[in-house]
Amino acid sequence: MVGVRGRTWVAGRWAAGLVLGALACAPGRPAGAPSPLATDSARFAAVVARYLDRGYESRRSDDPQWRYRAAADRAELEEADRVLAALAAIDTARLGEQDRVDWLLLEAQARRAPMDTVLRLGERMPSRYLTLGSLAWQVAGDRDPTPGDWSRVLRTLEQAPDAMAIGRARLALPPPLWVDLAVSAADGYLDLLDGAFAERVGQAPDSLRDRLVAAAGETQAALRAYVAFLRDTLPPGAATSWATGTPYYDWLLRDAHFLPYSAEQMIAEGYRVHEATKQALDSLAAVVEPGATWRELVMAMQARHPEPGQILAAYRGQSLRVLGFLIARDLIRIPPCQDLVYVATPPQLRETYAWGGYGGIDERDDVAVGRFFVTDVVPGMTPAEVDDKLRAQNDGWIAVIALHEGYPGHHLQQVYARANPRPLRRRLGSTYFGEGWALYAEHWMRREGLFDTDDQRLAQLQMRLWRTARVIVDPSLHTGRMTYDDAVRFFMDEVGLTRSAAAAEVNRYTTWPTQAPSYIIGWLEIEALERELRAELGDRFDAKRFRETLLEQGSLPPALMRRAVREAMLGEK
Repeated sequence: MVGVRGRTWVAGRWAAGLVLGALACAPGRPAGAPSPLATDSARFAAVVARYLDRGYESRRSDDPQWRYRAAADRAELEEADRVLAALAAIDTARLGEQDRVDWLLLEAQARRAPMDTVLRLGERMPSRYLTLGSLAWQVAGDRDPTPGDWSRVLRTLEQAPDAMAIGRARLALPPPLWVDLAVSAADGYLDLLDGAFAERVGQAPDSLRDRLVAAAGETQAALRAYVAFLRDTLPPGAATSWATGTPYYDWLLRDAHFLPYSAEQMIAEGYRVHEATKQALDSLAAVVEPGATWRELVMAMQARHPEPGQILAAYRGQSLRVLGFLIARDLIRIPPCQDLVYVATPPQLRETYAWGGYGGIDERDDVAVGRFFVTDVVPGMTPAEVDDKLRAQNDGWIAVIALHEGYPGHHLQQVYARANPRPLRRRLGSTYFGEGWALYAEHWMRREGLFDTDDQRLAQLQMRLWRTARVIVDPSLHTGRMTYDDAVRFFMDEVGLTRSAAAAEVNRYTTWPTQAPSYIIGWLEIEALERELRAELGDRFDAKRFRETLLEQGSLPPALMRRAVREAMLGEK
């Protein structure tokens, strides 16, 4: 059996200074990193170290645009072949259980590289060459940029035109939808440079200010030229050429994510959980307002929302509320030395993140800073679009998303992953655990009584319905069982999403096959593991220890997580 290559997670520590300001920062990595005890362990440790220290990107650190070039794609395949050969020479029977888990994790990373070549993303994804994603949180966040931030902004601006030039040379027959998404993102960056950047660049150090203004002007010119190229010059591919097809999709589920599903079986499981969730919503509606349907309650809930420009503050308030709840009840260990910034969703993500999302962690002055992207009303929206956005960002959904993305969801999970003593697990991860954990956190918090309004309880179940719909829609889209319009309509009719939110969902799925089902499937796997350990340990089962042990393993695909947790809690080999 092979392992799983998940998305790379930039793991880290994060917490609100208001609540955790009195806690001291603990420097360095925790003790307990594995030391090789046998020849095969030492050889495996060397393979991991070489992989992490001498990856294909780091070998060309002299070229900031290396990863966007065709040569980088070839180098990645060569790297994968080298890693697979080195792994095959290791006798896994001579490794400890945690090393075996890491062996499978690394093997999966290497095996997926050649499989992904069928997608030809370097030739078909225009947004890949828009490399300005960090600008939004660096210059438009809820804290002033530091001198170090301005230096990074300058590098980003100076390198962006070269990346777009590479894209113009490499792109061929991209899906029209992906062209539209890239154009929208480029327009958003132009707005950002004219807006937040222009307003704040006066705060930059004197030594950088003129260079920043000049670099921004060159980047704006490059963005306009790139948009013109995409709209007028680049021939588009087939309308549905973003679809992966059944063989690739099934391969990912079976051989990359360790899941006992084909696309067809995944769809059937999605419908099963979807119907059960609708029944739960019906039961809640009967209690909240007898005679009303849950859809009628959702319509009323959507009318209760922050005003334009206040959505970010609403997320911040809910996130701090959850953090205080966790600390007051001692539900899970919260590591110190962290911070969180709330920032407008970057332009390239607005069309695929209708609400917002977690943007990973960056080090600022020895503090690990998490980034919470929030999608608010933006200039240029029509009155109808503004109303659509506000109804989507209602008070109920904000309360649930805040904990999903922050505490105890994605941010806390990455806090723990960053402290993992095993270097491979600090760098690699599985969306099926990451999203599964965040959805598990929603259900855990509901059981603990965090949701104290009908809107919050309604939103939590409606959002679960949203995630069950993803299990149905994503494989259906990529295997031809649904059209794009079918998928948008399904979300509107079955989940009650607004049209703009539904379209953003489907846009996202076209760019990231098999990710969307990871919420429900990952959650079900964690719940099953918890039930299993409760049954085996009986009175000795400690829920807090179980959750901390889960997070301490890193972000592993469910089958590998089960092995790692059982070894940690039961001593199984």
